[in-house]
Amino acid sequence: MSVHADFHVHTTFCDGADTPRAMVEAACRAHLDALGFSGHSFVAFDPAAGMGAERAALYRAEIAALRTEYAGQLPIFCGIEKDVYGEADTSPYDYVIASGHYVPLPGGGFSPVDVSPEIAEHAIRTHFGGDAYRYCAAYYEGLATRILAEARVDIVGHFDLITKFNEGALLFDENDPRYRGAALDALACIAKKCPRFEINTGAISRGWRSAPYPAPFLLKELHALGCHIVLASDSHSAQTLCSGFPAAASLAAACGFTEADVWTDSGFSTIPLG
Repeated sequence: MSVHADFHVHTTFCDGADTPRAMVEAACRAHLDALGFSGHSFVAFDPAAGMGAERAALYRAEIAALRTEYAGQLPIFCGIEKDVYGEADTSPYDYVIASGHYVPLPGGGFSPVDVSPEIAEHAIRTHFGGDAYRYCAAYYEGLATRILAEARVDIVGHFDLITKFNEGALLFDENDPRYRGAALDALACIAKKCPRFEINTGAISRGWRSAPYPAPFLLKELHALGCHIVLASDSHSAQTLCSGFPAAASLAAACGFTEADVWTDSGFSTIPLG
């Protein structure tokens, strides 16, 4: 048995390209074992990025209707990707992916870490005096602080998202002790709150990375801490469901993992990686 289910999926209710129905139809064609939606939560300082209360209600209603329609064909779940700098009532959802898409700025405000290399470079230059390691430390400190304050976290999403545009050490050296220290300190804190982290392949399908998040040194530490993993495509289109899962499973195995978690009607269940 191997992981053939996807629980980090976006649709036209937030920033995805396809409707929930199109995603379900694609999942059926691919014979997925389960499909879980995870629309973005509302973020007040970046309202276009997520779902406000009214839109979230429509999202839940449509997923519920599809769940009924496809009962017996495909298990369908309704989750949310709760940004730690955003707002959402997480109680109506099957599971909650907690993630951070922003870095807090020293003078106040936030800058997105995953929109473009140019925005990341501008934030480093303008707000951190050109010191990329201060930028990284602010990201990880903010992420850890906010996740620890969350009422509910079922999965930690794309932990080292700050590396999205760092292929070839474009912005900073990921082997530098200043970077690794900040990342490992945050990981240790967060793992005490939620010992279940994604291996996220989204940046691969969108052409920004050649390897999943988190980096191997982080996955090895997660394994040493006894944490669990969930394979996640972070799919924003019907064509990328479960994209990159073989590579993610191989990376997980190389870092010591033999199993991954999947969501079921009874909560999380653990299955062999393959």
